Amino acid sequence: MSRFDRVLPAALLVVPGPGRTVTFVHQLKGPYAGSWLLPGGGIEPGEAACDAARREAHEETGILVDSCSLFAVYEFTGAWEQGDYHLLMFACLADRAYELPEGFSGHNVGEVRQGSIDDFPMHSTDLKILTDAGLASYDHEVIERALAADGITMRAHRVASTVSCG
Repeated sequence: MSRFDRVLPAALLVVPGPGRTVTFVHQLKGPYAGSWLLPGGGIEPGEAACDAARREAHEETGILVDSCSLFAVYEFTGAWEQGDYHLLMFACLADRAYELPEGFSGHNVGEVRQGSIDDFPMHSTDLKILTDAGLASYDHEVIERALAADGITMRAHRVASTVSCG
């Protein structure tokens, strides 16, 4: 049985960098392998969503985020070569800008970079997430067309007020 044979709880962390940059990882595994994504991954049993987001960001980028806030929960459904998937993604925003540590090699990612959102071929899910985080302003129709082109259904469940995750 694959971990994608069930609804998979996951968490991501939007990590701003210096000078209006954002932290991205080049994903090597999973349905979005080959894409530049925000750092994140599966939530371990007994782990709080924000703790998972901070752990995954640390493993993938080397950045140790002090605190963050949960701002939305998303459901992603789609299909890839291994079958259908359904992710329940908790999206958190780091409390401040962080710099990448020199020479860090991320866990399960090909590369880690900080740059302007215009510097990356944006994955369709990140268009919505970065807009909801207040770091981008992609048009709703642009987001919907990109998701449809990727065969992804993305439902957003906004958190009424941000939940601090210290």
